[in-house]
Amino acid sequence: MAALAEEVAASADLSVEHVEDETDPVQQLRIGSHIIRRLNERSWLVTDILRSAQGTNAGLSETWQMWEERHLAAVRRAMTSLESRGALSSTVTLDDAVDVFYALAGTDVYRALVRERGWSPDQYERWLFGLACRELLGHTAETRAE
Repeated sequence: MAALAEEVAASADLSVEHVEDETDPVQQLRIGSHIIRRLNERSWLVTDILRSAQGTNAGLSETWQMWEERHLAAVRRAMTSLESRGALSSTVTLDDAVDVFYALAGTDVYRALVRERGWSPDQYERWLFGLACRELLGHTAETRAE
């Protein structure tokens, strides 16, 4: 299970570097939302297994902890990149931006909307992108061209 989790998380197309390499904050959120969607598409079952084994299997609990720490570190890097460009809304601190995007981009929200409520992965990605633009940048995604 640890090897599978590592294979998914280490995939080059899911790297936060794609967000950091972009200079436009809206595009950064667009890229980040796409990466999160792809990560959740590939990992929701793995994360469900890891989460359900938490506390009952030391190895799987450790893998779950490393998964969550890696997710948080990637989100922090993305939000730090936005902050360094002066893109975060004046009402949002870096720590708040990290916490908000971390929660919204996690597998719990993805599973609830896509697996349980029947949203398409495209719909989830658009929602995440739009919400991130409003909450983190302080404007709607529609104010900027795609």
